[in-house]
Amino acid sequence: MTERQEQHYVCISCPIGCPLRLVHEGDQIIEVEGQECNRGAKYARQEFTDPRRTFSTTVPITGAVYGRLPVKLSAPVPRQAIPAAMAAIRLLSAEAPVRLGQVLLRDVAGVAGVDVVACRTMDRIMIAPSDDPSSAT
Repeated sequence: MTERQEQHYVCISCPIGCPLRLVHEGDQIIEVEGQECNRGAKYARQEFTDPRRTFSTTVPITGAVYGRLPVKLSAPVPRQAIPAAMAAIRLLSAEAPVRLGQVLLRDVAGVAGVDVVACRTMDRIMIAPSDDPSSAT
């Protein structure tokens, strides 16, 4: 028989931030306590069985007013897939125009259904010939 063990989490499902205590024997969850709303128990169970994370960052973009485009994951990825997702995004770049919600990379880190999407619209800018330093004579 497996010995009972405890895991402690701070719930991030709502602004309260409840301290949670999850009791388990091996992979079997015995109880969850400490939550002040019904999302806390669900969060602790998810965190114990399949912890997932999401993140946002920026990628280089050409032809836009700004040089960086904010992007995010469309859904959380398994925690162990974060380094691979970050490595894939590090190789990513975009060219304007880009629309809010546009998918820049599908199935990031091999996680089906999790895409890298643009967090804002960036229109293409046109450089007037007089503004182009290469046209100086």
